[in-house]
Amino acid sequence: MATLVRTVTLKKQAEDQIARFDIHQRIQHGMMMISFIFLVLTGFPLKFSSAGISQWWVALWGGIEATRAVHYAAAWVMVASCLYHGGYLLYTVLVLKRPFPIRIFPTPRDARDFFLEIMYFTGLRKEGPHFDRFSWREKFDYWAIFWGIPIMAGSGFILMFPVAATNIFPGWIVPVALIAHSDEAMLALTWIFMVHIFFTHLAPGIFPLNKSMFTGKVSRERYIREHPLEYERMVSVRRPEPEPEAEPVPEFPAPPVTPGPEEEKETE
Repeated sequence: MATLVRTVTLKKQAEDQIARFDIHQRIQHGMMMISFIFLVLTGFPLKFSSAGISQWWVALWGGIEATRAVHYAAAWVMVASCLYHGGYLLYTVLVLKRPFPIRIFPTPRDARDFFLEIMYFTGLRKEGPHFDRFSWREKFDYWAIFWGIPIMAGSGFILMFPVAATNIFPGWIVPVALIAHSDEAMLALTWIFMVHIFFTHLAPGIFPLNKSMFTGKVSRERYIREHPLEYERMVSVRRPEPEPEAEPVPEFPAPPVTPGPEEEKETE
C-alpha cells in the first residue's frame, strides 16, 4: 500500500513539473558554475597576494604554482563551456529549427517590463509585468556573461602567455590586461553574489535553492507565476483541436411494401 501511495505521489509530482532546461544547457551551466567558483577561489588570493589570509590560502593549495595551475585549468573549462554553448546555439537554431534561443535577444518590451517591474516593486502598480520564456532580468544576466567573458578570456590569455603577447602587441598590453582582468573579475563577483544569486535562489517563492538548473524542470505553479505568456503558448499548442461533429445521416421513410401473389391468396 505504501509503495502504491508513493508511486501515485511521484506520478502527480512529475505531472506538476514542466521541462525548461535540457541536458546540454545543464551541463553548460555546471561547467560555467564550477569553473567560476575555482577561478574566484584561486584568482583573488593572487590579486591580493600581500594579504595574510591570501598567503595562508595559497599555501593551503600547495603554493603559488599550484594555485596558478588550478586557475588556468578552470579558465580553460570556462572557455570550453562558452564554445560548447556557441555550438549548441547554432545547432539548435539552424538544424533543429527551435526558436527559443532567439527569444533571449533583448526587445523593446524588455525596457517596458523593466519600468513596470520597478513600479511594482515601489508600490506604484498592483501587478508586475507578465514575462515570456525569458524575463528582462534573465536576459541581462545572460548577456552580461557575453560581455564579460571576452574581456576575461582575452586579458587572461595575455597574462597566461605574456611573452607571446608582447611579440604581437606593444608591451603596455600586459599591464592593461592585468587591470582589465582584475576589475572585470571584481565586477563579475559582485554581480553574481548581489544580483544573480538573489534573484535565482534567495527571492521569495524560490528560497533557499533553485533546483531547476540541476533537474531541468520547474513546477507548474512557478511556471505560471514567472512565465505566464510562454505557459499560455505551450498550453494552446498542446491543446487538441476538437474533432468535427459527424453530420447526421438523413432518415428517409421506408418504401411501401407491395404484397406478392402468395400473400394476396392468403389474404383472400
